[in-house]
Amino acid sequence: MAVRTCPNCGAVMPAGSVAVYSYDLVCANCQHPLAISELSRNLAAFAGLAGGAIAWWIVTLRFAEQHVALGWVWPVFLPYLAASVVAAVTLMLVANLELSDGDPAPHGAAVTSHVHH
Repeated sequence: MAVRTCPNCGAVMPAGSVAVYSYDLVCANCQHPLAISELSRNLAAFAGLAGGAIAWWIVTLRFAEQHVALGWVWPVFLPYLAASVVAAVTLMLVANLELSDGDPAPHGAAVTSHVHH
């Protein structure tokens, strides 16, 4: 199966839609709910972690000798940013779509307590 193609009708999903609507993905052609395979999600997460680790190593080497007031921020912020970007780009490039059952998890079910007076 090709990357980002609907298994139902074969239409190719845009890369941006796969990254942005990864949990609520619907085929633009046949309107069938789609899901990203677990292998693709895990691969994107691993690539993001690897990119973050490489960015942390580079930033730590760069700012190790500098003792400035906010010098600790860069080795935390830049690897987080790198991990986020690398994971999203990897998901755009390798996402394998599969048919979803169309029953997503409930979005914050309201819980009310019964108070007896």
